Amino acid sequence: MRLSQNTITGGNDVIDLLSYNFTIKKAGKKLTIKKYDKLNTYNFTIKSIRPVTKGKSDKMKENFLKSLARARQNVFDIISCNVNNIPDYFGNKQMPKFITLTFKDNVTDSKFANLEFTNFNKRLSYYLYGEKKNVLKYICIPEFQKRGAIHYHVLYFNLPYIEFENLGHVWGNGFVFVESVKDNIEDYAKYVAKYMNKENSKGEENFDIYLSKGMLNQKRYFTSRGLKRPIVYKLLVEHETYEMIVAYLKDFNIDNYTYENEFIGKVEQLDYEIIDRDVLKTLFETIKELVKDLLKTYNRPIKLKRSDFYPTNEVSPWQI
Repeated sequence: MRLSQNTITGGNDVIDLLSYNFTIKKAGKKLTIKKYDKLNTYNFTIKSIRPVTKGKSDKMKENFLKSLARARQNVFDIISCNVNNIPDYFGNKQMPKFITLTFKDNVTDSKFANLEFTNFNKRLSYYLYGEKKNVLKYICIPEFQKRGAIHYHVLYFNLPYIEFENLGHVWGNGFVFVESVKDNIEDYAKYVAKYMNKENSKGEENFDIYLSKGMLNQKRYFTSRGLKRPIVYKLLVEHETYEMIVAYLKDFNIDNYTYENEFIGKVEQLDYEIIDRDVLKTLFETIKELVKDLLKTYNRPIKLKRSDFYPTNEVSPWQI
């Protein structure tokens, strides 16, 4: 395998650029591989010499929609990592549950609403387990309407069964809706992500709402602490190594497509679904060797945990 290191000099500074042409991302059982025609670099930024006012741009709407698309992908990845993967407080497996929380009053202050949501999770944890701190794991999409009302669409990963009336009583701020979703990761992700579209559930433009509230730079979702996150590795590999990995994973391939632009060139994306422990172990070993080469070349710490790739209760036979 060949590694590349470029440098940029300026004044007395020398900046090392780490180059890559291959990325691999694992989110739950979904694996995504991207192969780039052009070399990409990271660990390098250039500060703008012009003052930029946050949220001000001739392309505000275009940037907002791009940000929305990235947020949807992040939500999809987080859900893939955590659905059916987090036990409840007592260690029992729970089906994910999708809940919508509304305010009976026209609450428009997002700080107040967020505090109410945080306190609700603490109250719910106390009601279920007698714990004063929140022990529930969730991802939440706030939805705003032109009249100002705020709703919360929440996917709970480890919430046990609770009577509907009791859930509404613990919330205490308005209506509660418990919605049914098929037991499929893609269905959970699509159901949640539909609240992060160009329009809200009433058909109103989200861009106009966020702009009027001065919230264009606000995150589109938030999560509880301790959720599993997708892992991504950026590597520089020879074509033969790439072909070897693709050939090894061919039986698990679910989708392929190609796209390109002037900045990153042509990109091949391959998607897989893998739960086979032996396959994941072999893939882990391959990436481990690639990462070791990076460690030698760049002398920088790169975390790589076997548990990120496949579950095991064994004592690790290697250390990186």
